[in-house]
Amino acid sequence: MFPGQGSQYPDMGKEFLDINNKYSKYFKISSKIAGRDLMEIISGESGRGLLDNTRFSQISIYSLSCALNDYIIGELSVNKRLISTLLGHSLGEYSALYSSGAYSFKQGAELVWYRGKIMSEANQKTEGMMAAVLGTEINVIEGVLAGFKDKVYVANYNDYSQTVISGYKQEVREAVSDLIEHGAKRVIPLKVNIASHCPLMAEVSNRLEEFIGKNIKFGDMKLPFFSTTEVGYKNKNDLVKTLTGQLTNPIRWVESIEYLLDRGINVFLEIGPGKVLSGLVGRIARKKGREVMVLNTSKTEDIEDLKNSLVREGFIYEA
Repeated sequence: MFPGQGSQYPDMGKEFLDINNKYSKYFKISSKIAGRDLMEIISGESGRGLLDNTRFSQISIYSLSCALNDYIIGELSVNKRLISTLLGHSLGEYSALYSSGAYSFKQGAELVWYRGKIMSEANQKTEGMMAAVLGTEINVIEGVLAGFKDKVYVANYNDYSQTVISGYKQEVREAVSDLIEHGAKRVIPLKVNIASHCPLMAEVSNRLEEFIGKNIKFGDMKLPFFSTTEVGYKNKNDLVKTLTGQLTNPIRWVESIEYLLDRGINVFLEIGPGKVLSGLVGRIARKKGREVMVLNTSKTEDIEDLKNSLVREGFIYEA
């Protein structure tokens, strides 16, 4: 599993890169594409707040996720025959597609950079906002949002008690007030300055489709890729529709994890910064009464735990 925008944090990946310096090459490639030193941005040396800027957060998360992917699957010699599914949350689908072999790291970085750029430009025209609503049933949220038709939308169905809304900034703030009045335990503005996964991204979706048509030729995928907006496995011929539709449609994370659990999948690896997806999967599995192993790469000790667990479970050829 590969995380999306909002999972970034200062100095993410620093410990890993200090120990495994050769993986800094990923950031050199992406920094050249972005025209800025991404490691300086991640460390905060290029100015406060740049890491949370859509243009830089997306390509930074993608770069770290791909570096960690190649360390885990390549250097640790994970048995690829035991990997049944690759999936991502929003931006994370681009890292998942790199892992699948759909394109090279550089091609993916160029695609992610362009995506972040046009999403940022769209927000400058139409100021948007996203917020996570905690402890509220989805029917209550949808009932409140009915009063904000064509202004605020459900963007992410993350777990049974966490839903993300997206839309025009002023209307999202008004919807937040209404949701609190209707019993929402907590509402958290997300570290994104866009209104993604809703119809406000229609123009961005069209521009992305044009860019892909001119610049990207998807290769045959060597590992199965699962779309969390369409809740199904996709091949290379589906990817234009999947990636462009992802911008205007909600992320159906709960349905996706339920689907994988029902297929007997019980080991989940979150590859990238943070532990957001790990927490979501754990809560969904508990609600379904399923015991699962959830591992992540947030810190050096987490990577070591992941390595030891994979050796113990027979996922790695050699320790």
